[in-house]
Amino acid sequence: MKTLLFTAIFFMVSVYGHAQTVFEALAGNNQAHYINYMDKDLDSAAKWNYFNLNRFTVNYKDKALNTVSIEGQLTYQFKPWLGISAGAGFYGELLVPTIGFSLSFSNKKEDFFIQMYPTLGFAQNQVAPSILGLLGYTPKLSKSWGFSSQIIFSIDPNEASEIIRIGANYKDMTQFGLGVDMLQNFQTKTLNLNVGPFIRFNF
Repeated sequence: MKTLLFTAIFFMVSVYGHAQTVFEALAGNNQAHYINYMDKDLDSAAKWNYFNLNRFTVNYKDKALNTVSIEGQLTYQFKPWLGISAGAGFYGELLVPTIGFSLSFSNKKEDFFIQMYPTLGFAQNQVAPSILGLLGYTPKLSKSWGFSSQIIFSIDPNEASEIIRIGANYKDMTQFGLGVDMLQNFQTKTLNLNVGPFIRFNF
């Protein structure tokens, strides 16, 4: 697990050399959750785009429950709000190639945005739909301070995951507050919650 974690971090640093990056850590009641992601235009016309989301959890009591999730999508935008995407997700020992669409919206103030990737994944001789999305609302309260809220969600035929963050925003560089991780398994009908303070840095 440690080797995989260091390899992933090295990969992220090398890819993000000249990109805006977001690093976040949550100290939950059951596990620590580390997240980083980036959304980068690859050309001046903003037709080609790369999105990458990396998540690592460290369970306090059982190392066997530690998880790793690395997802990447390369998109070509037909319109500012519509594109076609192809990529893959790596989940521990499972690699899932995907193909689908990129859907996005941002208001004129740029304090509300939504980005979604509805895709088809190919793994273990099966094809399954899934959707990955980010939703954020960050209205300004003053020149330096504002409100920060964000949801990262993913849904597939087996489970649904929601990562909810609510708090304060300082100069669009640092966010902190309360975070909730929810994981619902559709087969066992179990709901796992992880709640605690978080801090996020934007570079």
